[in-house]
Amino acid sequence: MKKALPLFLAAVAAVAVVAWSMYNKPHKDYAQEEVTQTFRADDLVTSFAENPNGMQAQWQEKVVEVTGTVRSSSMQGVVLNPGVVATYDEGHAPEVAPTGQVTIKGRLVGFDDLFGEVRIDHARLSN
Repeated sequence: MKKALPLFLAAVAAVAVVAWSMYNKPHKDYAQEEVTQTFRADDLVTSFAENPNGMQAQWQEKVVEVTGTVRSSSMQGVVLNPGVVATYDEGHAPEVAPTGQVTIKGRLVGFDDLFGEVRIDHARLSN
């Protein structure tokens, strides 16, 4: 019993150190990631609508660049025609709402088949 107590305390201390380091691990900076693919917004939405599983498997969680025409814009994000919804990275929303043709860079989250929209988060304007 006397030998088990120090082993138990050492194990608890090791678990606490690992848990603390994982909790304080910095978040991934997607702005510094290299772009894996560049898409036009209409081609991206069409590809996901025709083959959602294949596109999801290939591009989910990848950093992509998408060019398209702004349908609507807010301080939280931008929607490109025909249906690419990009949410800005916290603290990196542009001061002036973008209009016209824009290019965004962000992490591709997936396809919302209910609304027929491709979702991108951690987005930033490239141009």
